[in-house]
Amino acid sequence: MAFASELAAYLRGRLRSVALTRRSLGMRLLGSILLFSGCITLSLTLLQLYFEYRHDVSALGLRLEQISKSNLGSLSESLWELDEKQLRLQLTGILQLPDMSAVEVRGSGEVGKPFDIRLGKVSVSSAIIREYPLRRDVQGRNVMIGTLSIQATLADIYRRLFQTALTILLSQAAKTFLVSLFIVCIFHYLVTRHLFAIANFVDKYRISEPPSPLRLGRPPRQHADELDRVVTAFNTLSDDLQLAYRSLHRTNDQLTRELAARRQAEANVREREARIRRLVDANIIGIFVADFGGRIIEANDEFLRIVGYERGNLIAGRMHVVEMTPPEWRDRTAQTMTEIKLGKTVQPYEKEYFRRDGSRVPVLVGSTLFDGSNLGVPLGVVFVVDLTQRKRAEAEARESERRHREMQVELAHANRVATMGRLTASIAHEVNQPIAATITNAQAALRFLDAPSVDMNEVRQILNDIVKDGSRAGEVISRIRDLVKKAPTRRDRWQMNGAISEVIELARGEAAKNSVSVQTDLADGLPMVEGDRVQLQQVLLNLIINAIEAMNGVGEGPRELSISSGTADSGGVLVTVCDSGPGLTPAGRDRLFETFYTTKPSGLGLGLSICRSIVEAHGGRLWAGENVPRGAIFQFTVPAGVPMS
Repeated sequence: MAFASELAAYLRGRLRSVALTRRSLGMRLLGSILLFSGCITLSLTLLQLYFEYRHDVSALGLRLEQISKSNLGSLSESLWELDEKQLRLQLTGILQLPDMSAVEVRGSGEVGKPFDIRLGKVSVSSAIIREYPLRRDVQGRNVMIGTLSIQATLADIYRRLFQTALTILLSQAAKTFLVSLFIVCIFHYLVTRHLFAIANFVDKYRISEPPSPLRLGRPPRQHADELDRVVTAFNTLSDDLQLAYRSLHRTNDQLTRELAARRQAEANVREREARIRRLVDANIIGIFVADFGGRIIEANDEFLRIVGYERGNLIAGRMHVVEMTPPEWRDRTAQTMTEIKLGKTVQPYEKEYFRRDGSRVPVLVGSTLFDGSNLGVPLGVVFVVDLTQRKRAEAEARESERRHREMQVELAHANRVATMGRLTASIAHEVNQPIAATITNAQAALRFLDAPSVDMNEVRQILNDIVKDGSRAGEVISRIRDLVKKAPTRRDRWQMNGAISEVIELARGEAAKNSVSVQTDLADGLPMVEGDRVQLQQVLLNLIINAIEAMNGVGEGPRELSISSGTADSGGVLVTVCDSGPGLTPAGRDRLFETFYTTKPSGLGLGLSICRSIVEAHGGRLWAGENVPRGAIFQFTVPAGVPMS
């Protein structure tokens, strides 16, 4: 409402005097809008009239066709009988239809005499004339007995089109003019009047007598627009001009102070150069100066110590960067020299130098351009850090890491052997069962063979059972051998569910011996995992044996062990082992995976620590929690297809 009232007041006071002057932006904007809108309106109107004309003419042609189809038969009959009254009556009916101006029936010689009836007014122009033959069967022949001529006028179509065009043009012209006028008013209110204010301000501006900052007569805005930016730029320019004006009239004291500041800056530069010289002389790092041909001109004692040269060799000109650089580093050195010539910043990089005795020294070098104008040639200064101690420490760290990994492998193998030792009785039972079944089947086969009549089908079935039991025993022994043997770490792609099933088969006897029921819930469609199958089976076997041992202390209640697999939130494989044992104590939960921490009287506290190391080496995670209503849950994840670190 406030904007509308302000706009109305502006229209009353400023429209005639400002917006419609011949040279104003508003007038040119109004003319441009009117011209463009007029062209668009005229083009669209002509296009609309053209399509309406085509539509009306097509409709008129269809009407003529319908008239001919509905009247040709009766007209032919009346013409054959020379019934003039009936013909006139039918022609009058046609003439009364919309847009019909004239109709005529002409007879041929077949009707006996010339015959012609015409009704209506024939138009010379703006008409459509159609002629249709009148036919009749005469003695088995289809004979043309006359012609029907119909003339339709286009005057009504033209009149309707004219009225439509006039209506569109008048309404569009009024709308365009009002919209354009409103746009001009808005443009003047938002832009033009502020441009006038800026122009008047600039016209009165004097640098010697600066006025107050430029302000536009409009309320403050939350977000600056183009005019605000112009005002801000002009005020900034005004401030800069004032500063420049004042700087041109500085006092002698200011000039003196600037001269003193310049002298102080020169002193600072000399002090900085002195500090640089002290750095070079302090021999903290190696520094040398060389020309772009590679000849070393100057060097400090630290660099000479690094490469094993004496200062006499430097003075004699026997030190050259290229000759001191091993062949595999010379391309990188040449590239560095080129970059220094071009003034580019060269990032420090590692390389090697030949010592004087022919050995190599690892170094970190950084280069920059040195002002050698007093010598007449550009120079490069190179900073060199001896990396011998660091490389030795890195090698020792790698060796320590290698020994640590070997120890981890040894501990993991020992843990597997110890775990398999606890399963000896159960494993023996698993092996004895198929062996005993094999012996029984073999004895039965011998009895069948000693019989007077041998049933070969029965013998064949017994031999198949022997093969099956032998394969079963072989599979058990093979799984035991894989877990017990000491083999290097492998990286294969395999399915987790198959590995879980093999471990459950090994531990099933131990579970049955301790009255533990084993339940599995293995999800289908799990992604392949990548890593050492035996090591991850060791993790699962440790968790299962720990769960069985924990449930030994349960006096009453079921002893249930649940093993499941699924997809982890990260996209890998999640394995869960749940038991119904006494659960985890609050004090021991935080130390559960610490090395040498155990709650068992005969335990070493290495099993869970080794399990966590194995899982983390595969890029996964192992953790524990409380089971509901009782017991513990151990879970670990393995990424899908991610190699071991």
